[in-house]
Amino acid sequence: MTTKPTLAQQRAIAYSSKPFAALSLFASLYVLHHLIKNPNKTTRMYHRLIGCMNAFISVQTIFILWGNWAVPEGTPFFAGASGTVQTCTVQGFFVILASISVASYYASLSICSYVSVKHNFKEENYKWIEKWIHFVCTILPLAYSSWMAATENINPFGSGCFVASSPLGCQADPEVKCERGSDQNFALIIIGLSQIVTYFIIPPCSMMALYKLLHKAKKEHQSSKGMKQLIEGARKRLLRDVMIQISLYLFSFWATYFFSLIAFITQTVTGEKPYSLLIFSNVVLHSQGFIVMLVYFQLGRRSQKDRHKLPKAPECKGRNLDSNLQTIRMRASMNESDMGASPRVLKKSVESTFNIFDGIPDESSPWAKYIDQDSEDDDSDDVVDDFGME
Repeated sequence: MTTKPTLAQQRAIAYSSKPFAALSLFASLYVLHHLIKNPNKTTRMYHRLIGCMNAFISVQTIFILWGNWAVPEGTPFFAGASGTVQTCTVQGFFVILASISVASYYASLSICSYVSVKHNFKEENYKWIEKWIHFVCTILPLAYSSWMAATENINPFGSGCFVASSPLGCQADPEVKCERGSDQNFALIIIGLSQIVTYFIIPPCSMMALYKLLHKAKKEHQSSKGMKQLIEGARKRLLRDVMIQISLYLFSFWATYFFSLIAFITQTVTGEKPYSLLIFSNVVLHSQGFIVMLVYFQLGRRSQKDRHKLPKAPECKGRNLDSNLQTIRMRASMNESDMGASPRVLKKSVESTFNIFDGIPDESSPWAKYIDQDSEDDDSDDVVDDFGME
């Protein structure tokens, strides 16, 4: 039989995570404020997904803050319970809806990253997936939380209300009759499988596919000579930076759920609730909005600071070549004899950034030669003709 929480543990479960939930609320509102102040960012799918995710984080944290106060008054082992069945249902409904939506949007960023890089950030080629992302991240969680509310499966659980039976644990005790939520097995299987797919399959698989895509582009140019050899160092830095961004993304995603998962496994194996671990996992989980904000702006700063240098094309008499896509492709196609191996020329460089979530569109991306497969078929003579050079 599960050990009942002490009064101190009840209070810790009810109140310890509220300051962190409030911090997450302010963080998510700040991100939304930032996007509203910079409307040019919302022209990109990545920032639109970030905005939707933070909108749901705001909803989630508001109802998490309500938490124990929404639990029906008199519910055993819930400190500060002062609500009704109706308030519990409303609070749990929005927590379930928002928590699933937030995780789904965060997972969708990995898919968005892969297709963006694959299509060299030409959003018109993959914009069609956005409506399906919104469908999966909003409509499906809405349907699930509505189903739980309609079947009376939202009841006191954790620090507020969630998917549970009432009285809590009645399904596991044949001597206790369930008053609400008597049949949850199928619902728990659905949410369990969806969490496994959302947390541990989609993000790492998408990130691994992305890295392999870039690594393949790197290997295809390893036999290059002259000018292309100079680009290898920049390409290695790109792959290293991509790994840092991938690690940062996965760490921030998994870190907020890691301790909750450990607590769940511990309770399943031992049959006892690890209250200290549950309290700590709630604190980390409810800090999600703040962690997401840090990662969002950190990736943005990396785009501004971590610049990868590419060799600059030689100057032509009377002509000044701009750093656009055609120039980059021409540089990459030049060999040592084309360049004349001039030290003065080789020291010159242009700078560009590479963000796996929010890259530069094709028209100005210096990395187009290495991640845009179509560019392989370009003829360098045609490129030269485009600049009017003979």
